[in-house]
Amino acid sequence: MKKEKSVKEKQPKELRKLQRSSVSTSNLLISIKSLAALLKASLPLSEAVETMSGQSNDENLNHIYKYLHGEIKKGSTLSEAMKLFPKVFPETIASVVDAGEKGGALEGNLVFIADSIKKEYELNRKLRGALIYPLIIISMTIAEFLGMIFIVLPKLEALFLSFPNIPKLTLYIMKIAGYIRTNWLIVLGVIIVLGIIIGLFLKTKPGKIFISWLSLNFPILKKLFTSNILASFSRTLSILLSSAIPIETALSISASTMSNYIYSKILTQIQQNVVEGQNLADSLSQHQKYFNSSFIKMVDIGEISGTLENNLMYLHEYYADDVTEMSNNIITFIEPLLLILVGAVIGLLGITILMPIYQLMNSINA
Repeated sequence: MKKEKSVKEKQPKELRKLQRSSVSTSNLLISIKSLAALLKASLPLSEAVETMSGQSNDENLNHIYKYLHGEIKKGSTLSEAMKLFPKVFPETIASVVDAGEKGGALEGNLVFIADSIKKEYELNRKLRGALIYPLIIISMTIAEFLGMIFIVLPKLEALFLSFPNIPKLTLYIMKIAGYIRTNWLIVLGVIIVLGIIIGLFLKTKPGKIFISWLSLNFPILKKLFTSNILASFSRTLSILLSSAIPIETALSISASTMSNYIYSKILTQIQQNVVEGQNLADSLSQHQKYFNSSFIKMVDIGEISGTLENNLMYLHEYYADDVTEMSNNIITFIEPLLLILVGAVIGLLGITILMPIYQLMNSINA
């Protein structure tokens, strides 16, 4: 641990700053395709990377390519230089680039990387798109609730308090609303503190396990998340194997790049089994809760026929299509539940306002 800390301290300040930089997926995709095009035009690697340092709209990416150029001039390979920026160039990319450099197929591997980044980007965009609609509806419902508390109810409270026999429900809601208005700073502070605590918890090992478990067990959405994970794993492993990277190394890289903590730990166990001589299909079959029988069968056929990377890419396309279909249909599944939620909130607020008026009308008519 001390050794790692001392290494980080020795790194140039510029490098440490760049390592914290974030780059959009679209800009990274364009830059890798452009780099492949420059290499195809027979431009030397050092000159091609230098050219890339001024082409992107993202200044962070330009500075990173400039640093890569400096490292290459010092004698580093492109993959070694990329490994300095794991946030921008994940281990999957660096490994495929390394295989391309060693096999004399760097240009082709860069094109391959660009295609895989595009597929992953489109897949994640569809997944996010499926979750945006529910978040918008929930946000609007919260805004509506706050509007009633801070705008509508204060204007009606004085009127309601003059009525005889105020309904208990109305009185209870008015007290809660009054408390929130009076102590809104405290309430807001508690919410912020809870948000920070939850955020910090989710960064810990138990937090990562919890969020991974939740995504795999959340009603309606669990199949969507599982298909997305299987699509991503299949694509990553296929790319690495196609680049002539040994399966043990490919599984290790796949495990380290997996976003779901539970799947990452399972893949680490599978990688150990493969190192000990077990084939991939048999190792996957020990975790049938996470890898279904058709997935395992396709892997088994691929190992027997020598077409494992092709079968994995087929599995990626299958589960990517599955994610696309579920993303398109998720609103159909969730919309009734959201309508019930919105209806319940509106109904509760409506009853709160109408019940005292209804009781007053009854007492006048009596």
